[in-house]
Amino acid sequence: MATKTLKAGVIGTGMGRYHMEGFASHPRCELLAVCDLNELEAEEFAQKYGASHVFADYREMLKLKELDLVGIAVPNFLHAPMTLAALQAGCHVLCEKPMALTVAQAEQMAALARRKKKRLMIDMSQRFGQAQRTLFDLATKRNVGEVYYAKASWIRRKGTPVLDFPPGGSMGRGPWFVNKKQAGGGALFDIGVHLYDLAWWIMGAPVPVSVMASTYDLLSQPRFKRAKVFADIDDLASALVKFDNGATMFVEVSWDSHMEPGSYVQIFGTKGGLSWVGGEVKFHHDVKGKPVSEKIDTGKTKTESAYHHFIDCVLNPRKKMIASAAEGLQVVKVLTAIDRSARTGKAVTIK
Repeated sequence: MATKTLKAGVIGTGMGRYHMEGFASHPRCELLAVCDLNELEAEEFAQKYGASHVFADYREMLKLKELDLVGIAVPNFLHAPMTLAALQAGCHVLCEKPMALTVAQAEQMAALARRKKKRLMIDMSQRFGQAQRTLFDLATKRNVGEVYYAKASWIRRKGTPVLDFPPGGSMGRGPWFVNKKQAGGGALFDIGVHLYDLAWWIMGAPVPVSVMASTYDLLSQPRFKRAKVFADIDDLASALVKFDNGATMFVEVSWDSHMEPGSYVQIFGTKGGLSWVGGEVKFHHDVKGKPVSEKIDTGKTKTESAYHHFIDCVLNPRKKMIASAAEGLQVVKVLTAIDRSARTGKAVTIK
């Protein structure tokens, strides 16, 4: 394993503030530069985390020869061009989700990372929570048999970007969030990417082959019109995804609904099932022919932040990366298929 201290840069001060904290808190990494169009805010975070360089133009930041890695936390439509530029500059990249807006962009990103022999990871942060990692470990280590079905849901009561989040916070900031050309989609590309990816990862990441989906904007559009904000994105998406091994997943997400908020993941196996509901993880199985639901203590699960994991993967090229570019590409294929199915009203085959 390499012994050097890595030098990191972060583009974006919204979700990027968590990249900064994660990089700066790793014993083998130093935050070197912060970049944002809001140069004053970039300066504030640079001072907070000890970065010696501040930029308003990411292309200028990428000229720093000392940079080893870059965290990219910007509007979705900028993920691909900025990632490609950072890889071309010789940097490893941790890119926020979704990986890209199109399959072609995601393929280009993954291909360049391979050619440059650089680590490219997608910040699928849900994989790194204790409860979520416990579910993954249970699916891997416990004998649940063949996983044939999964259900996943994330419903918000009032959680629409621009309308329900503070403009200077880390989430839902900026009108790009509700512009399809810039965001790719609404609830689907925001929280849907997290929820689908989490359930898919726990299922063992089978290859998706088809999608049937619907999206809606019935609650958000009147609110956007009253606020005089242009928006052309979904506030609810639901989809049935089929996989090459015969398994199926039903997934639903919403920014706004007349429904009790909450989230859950359920994994159905032939010998046992797993659930994460209301923060509790349970293992459901039979003991001597009788059904048992066993509550699992998630506090004992060892995990790390996505940022520390990424740095460790850069330091050790042999370390298996959680949320790789190859996996991110498969997720983008499903997101774009869901969008296409919802627009056409037909099932979409994924190639």
